[in-house]
Amino acid sequence: MRTLVVLLLLLVCPRVGWAQRVLVVRPPPRDSTLFEAFGRLSAELELQSFEVVVLGSSARSPGAEELEREAQESKAFAAVALRRDGSGTAAEVCIVDRVTGKTTTRKLLIDPSSDGPMLLAVRAVDLLRASLLELGSGQAPARDVLGVEPQPPAPEVLRFSQDPPRFHVRTGGIVLFTPPVGGGVGVQLGAHVRLDERLRLGLLLGGPLFGAEFRAGGGAARVRQELALLRASWNLGRAAAGSRWEWGPLLGIGAYHLQATGDVELPLVGRSVDFFSFAADAGLSVQYSFHPSVSLGLELTCLALLPRPVLAVEDERSPPLIAQALGTLSLGTSF
Repeated sequence: MRTLVVLLLLLVCPRVGWAQRVLVVRPPPRDSTLFEAFGRLSAELELQSFEVVVLGSSARSPGAEELEREAQESKAFAAVALRRDGSGTAAEVCIVDRVTGKTTTRKLLIDPSSDGPMLLAVRAVDLLRASLLELGSGQAPARDVLGVEPQPPAPEVLRFSQDPPRFHVRTGGIVLFTPPVGGGVGVQLGAHVRLDERLRLGLLLGGPLFGAEFRAGGGAARVRQELALLRASWNLGRAAAGSRWEWGPLLGIGAYHLQATGDVELPLVGRSVDFFSFAADAGLSVQYSFHPSVSLGLELTCLALLPRPVLAVEDERSPPLIAQALGTLSLGTSF
C-alpha cells in the first residue's frame, strides 16, 4: 500500500510542480456571460497543460498594474481579466504577458447568441497566443523591459504560442502478420499533412518485408511483401498546440505486392511469382510528442486484400490471405 501511494505521488507531484501557471480573474457571478466565458477560458488553458490560478472577484476588476503584481506573486507567466465596458455590450480583455513584458487591452463585441461566452473565451486565448509570439525559442527578454520573467520561455509556453506544424515525416519498423504464412518484418516510410486541427491525410510505404513463408511437405514458398497506402486519420485527443497525445481512428486504401519464391526439394523446381492486390486497412493511430517537433507513433490496423493471393507448394495450397494484422512503430519529425 505504501508503494502504491508513493507511485501516485510521483505521478501527481511533477504536474503540480512543473506546470506553467496562468492567472485568470473570476468575474462576478451575476454577469452570467462573462462568468461562463471565464469557465470556458479556464478549461481551455487547462487543456493546454497550464495550471490555472483563479483570482477571486471583487467589487471592481483589477487594473493592469495590479494584475501584473498578482501575476508576479502567483509566479504566473501571464494573467487574463474579462470585464464589461461602459456600454455593456462589449467586453474588455486585459492580458498581462510576463514573457514579453506586454500588457494588452482589447475591446470585443459580445455576441448576443448562446455562443457568445465560448467565442469570447476563444478570442481571449488567441490574444494571449498572439502576445507570446514576440519571442522565439531560446530567446531571453530584453534587459531594459521591466516586469518580465528573467529566463527564456518554457517549452510548454512556446508550444502554446506557435501554430502546430502542418507537415510530418516518419520512419520506423513495420510488421505484417498473416496466419497462413506467419509474420513479415521490414521498414516503413510515412508522411502526412495536417488539413485542420483534427484531420490528417498521409502516405505509408512499407517494405520490403521478409520472414513470412508457406511451408509444405515438398519445401517452402518464401514470401516478400510491399505495400503503399493512402491514409486518413482523425484525432480524438486534445486538438491543441501544447497537447502531447494524438489518437484516433485510421483508414487507408492502396496497393499490395507479394513475391513468392519456391525453395523446394528435387525433382521439384522452384519458381518466383509476383501478385498484386487492392488493399484497404482500418484501425487505431496513437502518437506521443516528447518534443515540439519530434514524436513516437504507433499504428495497429487490420489489412484486407482483394483479390486474395493463394500460395502453393507441389499439391498443397495455403488458405486465401484474407485479413492481416498490420503494425508500425516509427519516429517522426514535424515542420
